[in-house]
Amino acid sequence: MKTLITIANAELRDLFWQEATRNKLASFSEIDFIPLNEAFTSDELCERIDAYDACITTWGSPKFTSEVLARAERLKFIGHGAGSVASIVNEDVFDTSITVTSANKVLALSTAECAFSLIFAGAWDFAGYSSRIKQGQWSNNSRDTVLGVTRRVIGLVGFGEISKHVIRMLQPFNVKILLQSSYCSPEEADTLGVEVCELNELFERSDIVSLHNTWTPRTQGMIGAEQLRRLRDGALFVNTARGPIVKEQALVNELRKGRIFAALDVYDQEPLPADHKLLAMPNVLCLPHIGGFHGLLKRELCDFIVDELHRYVKGEDVLGRVTLDQYRRLTPW
Repeated sequence: MKTLITIANAELRDLFWQEATRNKLASFSEIDFIPLNEAFTSDELCERIDAYDACITTWGSPKFTSEVLARAERLKFIGHGAGSVASIVNEDVFDTSITVTSANKVLALSTAECAFSLIFAGAWDFAGYSSRIKQGQWSNNSRDTVLGVTRRVIGLVGFGEISKHVIRMLQPFNVKILLQSSYCSPEEADTLGVEVCELNELFERSDIVSLHNTWTPRTQGMIGAEQLRRLRDGALFVNTARGPIVKEQALVNELRKGRIFAALDVYDQEPLPADHKLLAMPNVLCLPHIGGFHGLLKRELCDFIVDELHRYVKGEDVLGRVTLDQYRRLTPW
């Protein structure tokens, strides 16, 4: 069989295609790479794809348009070495016999660890104390307390791979976990030890709210002033999902009151402008969209896809298969 690797970015190729991964794929497939550091379009993919049985993609790879699919007579497998495949395929790929899979399971663990870290960093006001000590201020043992995590009520908005990891990570801290999702069955909620509730109730009851929904037309702007004003004084809002799920101005307005905290990794506009109002707020911890940056896990994205392709070739079930129903709930990039 023959596999095309559509990764033109030199840094990503160096990161993903280390010798062990190359050798693993070479043990059961011929390998071709697109030109390095050159723009490679869907039109160029259309010209080449008829010679391949499999294609491995990642961020920046060209999209499988209808024209590409029409020429992909041999193609049986598209493996995306990243999370959402919405930037790589359209719905019409599910009308073919092509198996679509992604490394979302790997990336989700990295993002979950980031969310878990932000929950603790925000609940302990690490950003505030770090800023104040650099200005010559020390803590006041007679007065100061922090929110903390142990025995708190934590609300998770959205249910998927990331939420499942975060739930498991939080369990040793004797927390009560609320979950807002229409995709978690009562049986699964019981197994995970979470309570499913509606969105406004979650915001009212939680000490900490962490956002994990995918960004779709249905979820855009779903968190606004109505929800944010329901947060209790001293509560923490964490977002490692996507910025547009939250009405950013509503979040800014609530934060300006000084009664809540936020820990954010995603924003409406990225990169975040240096003069953005969020960066000047003492009750906000801002990160530059680093949720997927875990060094070991990021390096394993395409290695996971090579394993997926090997499973497919051997007739085994692939672990990251994307279905049409799942595709319709994906963030578009």
